[in-house]
Amino acid sequence: MRYFDCTKFDYKNITAEESKALTKRDKSAYKHSFTTWINNEIEQITERKWQIDNIGVVEETGDFIRLIKEAELTYALGAFYSTIALTGIASEDLCKYFAKKTGHIDLQSLTQHVRLQKLKERGELSEETHKAFDAIRIVRNDCLHFNDDFKTRDQSTLGAEALNCINSLKAIYKELFSPSNSQYKSGEIITKIIEDFARQQVYKTSFGDTLNQEEFTMKLRYFMAKELQIDVAISNPGDKITQTDLFRIEEIDFEVTPKEITLHHIPLGIYTTIDLADEDIKKIQDLGLSEDDTIFASIYSILNHQGMSATWYFETFIAFKS
Repeated sequence: MRYFDCTKFDYKNITAEESKALTKRDKSAYKHSFTTWINNEIEQITERKWQIDNIGVVEETGDFIRLIKEAELTYALGAFYSTIALTGIASEDLCKYFAKKTGHIDLQSLTQHVRLQKLKERGELSEETHKAFDAIRIVRNDCLHFNDDFKTRDQSTLGAEALNCINSLKAIYKELFSPSNSQYKSGEIITKIIEDFARQQVYKTSFGDTLNQEEFTMKLRYFMAKELQIDVAISNPGDKITQTDLFRIEEIDFEVTPKEITLHHIPLGIYTTIDLADEDIKKIQDLGLSEDDTIFASIYSILNHQGMSATWYFETFIAFKS
């Protein structure tokens, strides 16, 4: 089988302006090709993502996290060599970090094989954890040296080894640092998740972090269920949900688009932002409603593709007089 490397066409004999226009055309064609590939592979990509274990929150973090996140991404995309290599490097960096954290500075410059043995001898690693670390090291070496035995492994075998490497490393990471986790008050992790995502959006941290608002919402759902026993995926996509109760007006904002009102749901203590229609705005003005007023309202939302409430609207509302 031959290797053909010829995605880009070299426009040598035309003007720079013509070359720029034709290159733009070719990039557009490649986008179409790449989008077609993604669409064809999306089921397999998603299935592989679901094979990777969740480990919740671990308080300690180091540079190895960037590699773990990228390894997860490469596994989902089916790039198994990359997953094995990245996991192996992340494993070594995690081990160095752990050795330093536990006061074994003298182990930093040793090979991973010797470092693991020393940590086990000094009682820092259990036999089981040592074996798990060492198994990742062996597979990583096979991959990087690309020996004949490794070359003969088919995609199914490679995929299984890649998945085992990444799930095993995440389990090791969780085991080593869970004892030092802080005890959070209810709801604190949710706040930290929101802060972390905001930081990622501003500073554009490593590739493989929370991909976008969609994945962020999924993570937020997970931790809300874990911390507050509330599953915000209420029902099926497209279903209509309604709440009817007492609300206090927190803010009315006619300056934004669309205009909105923020309500404090008095019995539950939660906040909801309502997009306002023209008739809602007129009614608010006619009733003379302002912030801190209480209303009795029926609000609704059409659930999005994750089964979660998205935009909220008024069905009806009246001023409430106690």
